[in-house]
Amino acid sequence: MKSMDIGKDKVKKICEVLRQETLEPAKKAAAEIIRDAEIEAEKIVKEAQHEKERVIEEVRQDIERQKNIFQASLNQACKQSMLALRQNIEEKLFNQELHHQIIKQTQDPKALAQLITIVVKAIEKEGIDANLSVYVPAAVPARAVNVLLINEILAKLREKSVLIGHMAGGIEVKLHKDNITIDISDAALKELVANYIRKDFREIVFGSM
Repeated sequence: MKSMDIGKDKVKKICEVLRQETLEPAKKAAAEIIRDAEIEAEKIVKEAQHEKERVIEEVRQDIERQKNIFQASLNQACKQSMLALRQNIEEKLFNQELHHQIIKQTQDPKALAQLITIVVKAIEKEGIDANLSVYVPAAVPARAVNVLLINEILAKLREKSVLIGHMAGGIEVKLHKDNITIDISDAALKELVANYIRKDFREIVFGSM
């Protein structure tokens, strides 16, 4: 019985030795592995979080860049559209109406006769040779203007009558000696008048645009 107890003690001691030499180091190694794994896992999580934040920031910046590009393109498109609209309004409303009004006024025989009288007297006052011809629009009969001119003015015309020109309105006065043409046609008057009133027209029509 005593020898059996001794044998048990030896087995117990052997087991204790095995536990201390194998199990304890294994447990310690396992604990270190777990700790290292936890540290590595925490590191990976932090890196993943940083990477996520970096990607999110890059996406945000890219969206912001795209937004700015879109906004700039939209602003440019709006400016170009407004410019085209203004030009269209000015062409159809201002230019056409101005041209219509000028032609209407400069096809009136009475207005033409007054204009011819003013120009001829101005030429005479400056001492310029009055050898000249006056052209009126084809839409106005020469006779309708001649009857409104005094004989003194008609006498200064080389043909003793106004001639028919190619303009739509107004007159052209040709000084034969100097080979000079004074252009007071509808086109010339339109350009002259437009230069003075276009600014006011734009301020009235486009002031709030």
